[in-house]
Amino acid sequence: MRILTIHGWGFCPKVFQTLEGIGEVFHHHLEEESLKRESQKVAEKIDKETLVVGWSLGATVAVLAGIKNPPKGLVLIGATPHFGKAWKGQYINSFFKELKENFERKLKEFRKIAWKDSICGDEIPSEEKAVKLLREFVNTDISEFLMLLNIPTVILHGRKDPVTPYREARKMVKLNPSFRLVTYDGGHFPKHFTRRDWEEIFSSLCQL
Repeated sequence: MRILTIHGWGFCPKVFQTLEGIGEVFHHHLEEESLKRESQKVAEKIDKETLVVGWSLGATVAVLAGIKNPPKGLVLIGATPHFGKAWKGQYINSFFKELKENFERKLKEFRKIAWKDSICGDEIPSEEKAVKLLREFVNTDISEFLMLLNIPTVILHGRKDPVTPYREARKMVKLNPSFRLVTYDGGHFPKHFTRRDWEEIFSSLCQL
């Protein structure tokens, strides 16, 4: 089994450490470039035996890459068709304002909300590139791409996700009924998943 992971905005590949040992695991580290460039780099790493796991913004990159070069399957965690429509504009504008005032402090605050623990330590991305990539993500609607996807896909979403509301998972499945929705009792990432839990997800994906 060949698994390619893509972490979310402001994070790092360490979030996928529980996948280690499940086949061949490769991580794509977002370098805070454009979604187009990031998705192209991911597409170049995909072959017909690759299962791609994308989290949050990484899920959007996974979809865009999958359109370019279809993998064997997709697992999209905490995903949304359009993050800019998942929250009221005033909340999003406030987030960007706070990033501008103190980028590092707001980034670490976001990590606590999304992950609780300090999994990425003091690893801080470039402010200019990170903000630019986030703005592009907020403004990007992948609804049409989701409808066109003809790839076995599992939507993995926490019922208590504080970053990407659970209703976004339902939107994903409504856009493409072939997707399988799997929920878990948790937040933005299935932190409590064991190796066995992941193996079950990949097994169900291969059966689609």
